Amino acid sequence: MSAKSTRPISRPVFLNLLKIKLPMNAVASITHRLSGMYVFFITLPMSLALLFLSKKSETTFTYLKVHLNELNFLSFFVYISFLIFFYHLLTGIRHLLQDLHIGDSMNMLNISARGIIVIWLIALILVFTSL
Repeated sequence: MSAKSTRPISRPVFLNLLKIKLPMNAVASITHRLSGMYVFFITLPMSLALLFLSKKSETTFTYLKVHLNELNFLSFFVYISFLIFFYHLLTGIRHLLQDLHIGDSMNMLNISARGIIVIWLIALILVFTSL
């Protein structure tokens, strides 16, 4: 029989998640999950509603076309939602490559996470400068 250790186990009593320095890989993974929830609950229903309204009549199509071409709350919300979908798509491809063991060293994972964020920020700038 083995002797049981009498040494107390030191466990964190209060864990402040804002003070933990996470690697970029972890941040990309967490934001991928959050963007997936946003895409499922916000972007997908909104896309279906916009598709339904655009097919309803010519006047609603023209209304949507006019209001999505100028910068207002509706167009801002639609563009942000599709940019979040684009981010989810980029990080999803990154995770699929990880599953195939392509670039799965810790250094490459952090580099690819930073690259995804840079690509997404460039897309964000391009979308809002084209308005």
